[in-house]
Amino acid sequence: MRYQTRHLFLLGFLIHTVLFSQTGPGGVGSSSNNKLWLDGNRGVTLSGSSVTNWADQSGNGFTAVPSSTAARPTYVTSSINGYPSLDFDGSNDELWINDNAAFDVTQWHFFIVPMVDNAKDYNAWFCKGNDGQENFEMLSYSTNNVHTPIYYTDATRTSPSTASAQVGASPCIIEYSYSSSVGRDVYKNNSNINTDNENKTPSTNNFSVYIGNERSTTGRFADGDLAEIIVYNAPLNSAQRIIVNNYLAAKYNQTLSANDLYDEDNSGNGNYDHDVAGIGRVNSSNVHNDSQGSGIVRILNPSGLDDNEYYIWGHDNGVLGHYGTSDYPSGEGVQRRLVRVWRGSETGSITNFEVRFDLTGLGSVTASDLRLLVDTDNDGTFADETVAGGGVIGSAVTLGSNVYGFTNVTVMNNNIRFTLGSANSVSTPLPVELVAFEAVQTGDYVALRWNTASEKNARSFEVERSADGITFESIVTTKAAGNSKVPVYYSETDFTPLKGLSFYRLKQTDFDGSYRYSEVIPVKHKTLTRSLTVFPNPTSGEFRIEYNTPGNKEVLLVIRDCAGKELYVKALVVPGDEGSVILDPGLNLEPGIYFVTASSSDELLSQKLIVK
Repeated sequence: MRYQTRHLFLLGFLIHTVLFSQTGPGGVGSSSNNKLWLDGNRGVTLSGSSVTNWADQSGNGFTAVPSSTAARPTYVTSSINGYPSLDFDGSNDELWINDNAAFDVTQWHFFIVPMVDNAKDYNAWFCKGNDGQENFEMLSYSTNNVHTPIYYTDATRTSPSTASAQVGASPCIIEYSYSSSVGRDVYKNNSNINTDNENKTPSTNNFSVYIGNERSTTGRFADGDLAEIIVYNAPLNSAQRIIVNNYLAAKYNQTLSANDLYDEDNSGNGNYDHDVAGIGRVNSSNVHNDSQGSGIVRILNPSGLDDNEYYIWGHDNGVLGHYGTSDYPSGEGVQRRLVRVWRGSETGSITNFEVRFDLTGLGSVTASDLRLLVDTDNDGTFADETVAGGGVIGSAVTLGSNVYGFTNVTVMNNNIRFTLGSANSVSTPLPVELVAFEAVQTGDYVALRWNTASEKNARSFEVERSADGITFESIVTTKAAGNSKVPVYYSETDFTPLKGLSFYRLKQTDFDGSYRYSEVIPVKHKTLTRSLTVFPNPTSGEFRIEYNTPGNKEVLLVIRDCAGKELYVKALVVPGDEGSVILDPGLNLEPGIYFVTASSSDELLSQKLIVK
């Protein structure tokens, strides 16, 4: 790939064209055509580990809810490539979305990411209508094929199935499009596994959308996982298909059989798996030239976007803040940068495009302070970049609603990293330099610890807790250092943690009232039992002592005879969250009765020992 100089033009300098940001999956679609987007990583409400709501991310406000308490799927964290999924038990788990005209479709484009726990007849993944009268349906059989029946307005029905072994215990991307003009196409990881030339109109109905089951049937509860469901109300063009597939492939660590264009998601390139989006073109009739997706970077208005050319980007999941990194070109006037780094895969050689950053929630910003940092030599370091070499680009122009864009950007080509810097840490400080935030169960409590590398106008920190990952409450507020250029360490304790799975995040507020959040950290709280056990008991010789209590506690272990004489004394610190330690005192005791005690600052446990 040759390096091509780029000039990124802001919309204000172009002939005015009305453009709407594409914030759908992979940066494809808006709420007008992306009618439903259920993402296991966002919008899931929990009771313990059971799913009570799965909220739509398309902007249309649809929510999938269990049909009853018993029907709740289980939330599985870090299920696929670090991303979660919803586990349906094959017995009674199901979610419903109330009937809406948005789902009365006669053409569509669906994507699902399933895993099968038990290959059976039938695993109903996503359906609308009764068996035999389906507006649309996606299910799998015991042979793990994919079945896509449609009932038409002329009272006929077709119900094709793919070859076997398309879904299974490993995740995959199943894609299904239909229109009366081109027929039905089903894909697995971008490889066509079924196609036909149906030209009839599907019959709509007034039934709810079912997820994990089919309406008015028995034995069709899905036994497996769903990580994501995407619904468009019309087939995507071929460029958009490629982009959405690359978004899903990066996120769920899949290899596409064709057009696997984004390679920044592999470990050798640094696993830039997150918020992947892209622009591209197959031909003049199949173009996608405006994309943002779920991230903060938007790229649009490309020039020189020719046939079979793409630019697809994602990030490394670094936190959105200047959290202690010193890798920025200070000699070029840059004083800090975001930890998060983006990296793009370019297919072809696009001349130029426009880049924007949405900095909502990232504190006060002066546009002229912003610098787009580009790793032009692709060595993974920004500190060696220069203005003259095109690696430090500024200043930005304000576009409204906390959105900022750049001009005169160069050498942002294939595999090149980029991020955002500030030339003034006072007027554009970027968030406080949070180095780490952790929430860890310690005994019966949850220890909350965080530290900053430096702070600028930081007023306070609030630890917030949530039972569902969506609605948070403040549980403790800590005064910040305010202004600091040295590391500051903080710690608090949640003495009354929620049972089961809960979520914690840190809210940092500046003196001007601006605030921002850390990443959300899940904690599964387990109630620890306190016990002292001597075994075997009675004993004729050797014995051991097992002591269980909340960890990181100082304990005094004593063995006494009936007269109260101390025969063994051991001071120890019980380590770890499980709080368990087994000791062999190595004593040779005469037959009789003895007493073993374990005492700490808040408990005293005692056990009788009989030696025969």
